Amino acid sequence: MFRKIALVIAFQCCLYAGLAQSRWPVITSSMKPWTRWWWMGSAVDERNISSVLTIYRNAGFGGVEITPIYGAIGYEKRYISFLSPEWLHMLHFTVSKADSLGMGVDMNNGTGWPFGGPQVSLNDAATKLIIQTYQQAPDGYFHEKIALRDDRQARAGAQLQAVTAYGEHGEAISLLNKIDTSGKLNWEPPTGRWGLYAAFSGRTLQMVKRAAPGGEGLVMNHFSRKAVDDYLLRFSTAFGQHVPGIRSFFNDSYEVYGANWSPDLLDEFNRRKGYDLRLYIKQLQSNDTTETVTRVKTDYRETMSQLLLEHLSLNWTAWAHQLHRMTRYQAHGSPGNLLDLYAAADIPECEAYFGLSYFAIPGLRRDTTDVINPDSDPNVFRFASSAAHVYGKPLVSSETFVWLTDHFKTSFSLCKPEVERLFLRGINHVFYHGTTYSPDDVPFPGWQFYAATNFTPSNSLWPQIRGLNDYITRCQSVLQAGRPDNDMLVYWPRIRLLGKP
Repeated sequence: MFRKIALVIAFQCCLYAGLAQSRWPVITSSMKPWTRWWWMGSAVDERNISSVLTIYRNAGFGGVEITPIYGAIGYEKRYISFLSPEWLHMLHFTVSKADSLGMGVDMNNGTGWPFGGPQVSLNDAATKLIIQTYQQAPDGYFHEKIALRDDRQARAGAQLQAVTAYGEHGEAISLLNKIDTSGKLNWEPPTGRWGLYAAFSGRTLQMVKRAAPGGEGLVMNHFSRKAVDDYLLRFSTAFGQHVPGIRSFFNDSYEVYGANWSPDLLDEFNRRKGYDLRLYIKQLQSNDTTETVTRVKTDYRETMSQLLLEHLSLNWTAWAHQLHRMTRYQAHGSPGNLLDLYAAADIPECEAYFGLSYFAIPGLRRDTTDVINPDSDPNVFRFASSAAHVYGKPLVSSETFVWLTDHFKTSFSLCKPEVERLFLRGINHVFYHGTTYSPDDVPFPGWQFYAATNFTPSNSLWPQIRGLNDYITRCQSVLQAGRPDNDMLVYWPRIRLLGKP
């Protein structure tokens, strides 16, 4: 079935190609494939930027997305610190050169992934819930101090936010105001057996992955408006009155590991749900399926989803719009309503998972050792396109050919059906994953990013890449001119935070 539909796409594109030029959409840079452009150590210079952008343009690329990452060993003297005056000069030069070539430029709103960096203090860092339980002594009292047992979390400034006693008959008593500065509980339990639960707002202590020089630091709290505002302030300050002429800021997939809390969550929860979550810490940790446990967890997850949407996604896009720029967003992995999260950006983006897919195409070479993720579900691509279609977003992008095979092993015959599968699921703005900036004095094969198909001039297939790019351009010029027409919408909720969904 896939082969038949793919042939229909190819036939239609070829048919349109035979029409008079006046019937064909005017080709814009967004109709051409773009590529993620890794700046290793941001060790870039004007001469090489000018040269490689010209090479990319001649190969049929419509634009680049700048993502600074770690640098190449031995070239440390060339590193440029992220957002420094020299770095911003190189960014402005890139935009100017790309514009002269009819190309566009997007940029990562950070380095590596996820959002974080040196501007992220412990108070703004990604947060997790830590629950400790305490046993009643034979004399009926609780003698252990209410303090973190994890010294590392204590040093990171984890905050005690709730202490609740639960009786054997369902009683719940908040005791936070009964704890003195030393952690001693000053409370005489009523008759009966009681259990004590203490909730701390801890830190995940996750650092930015693959950070570039000047971008190293803690991952920010994605659920806190203050943390997001503080994070974006670094960019506003660095840009000043000279906002770069990029098209969009980019946010990679949600990979904020272990983050399931925010210091202001309890107040936000009370305001949104109308009751005090401090009295339900036991239920929040429980694996029971009672109505109360289910209700508490549902309310908690809804609140976290709303915080992520309002404090990060919509807030970030509003910030970009104030700078007259757009946002491109990969919402997958987020603990929230993906339809709304994707739609919060101007350009929703999916990610084509690692490794080769299976296509029943006679003669297509497929080395099973390159199949890294055989169980990936192509329907996840529709999360981005569905949001675009429902909310009227004209462009849906994709991080494409992610680690399709190891470096220098990928053929265009493998790429073509992969990208057609994306077209069939509503994607119309492809980003290659990807292309590494490499200066001309670096010996073959040049600088390379580890987790990618290597679409660079050092690849022996480069002289033929224009053919693939022109094909993608023809397809996308038609797809971007269309509008979604669905007879039925099916909502597929996917959310996971604190236990089973």
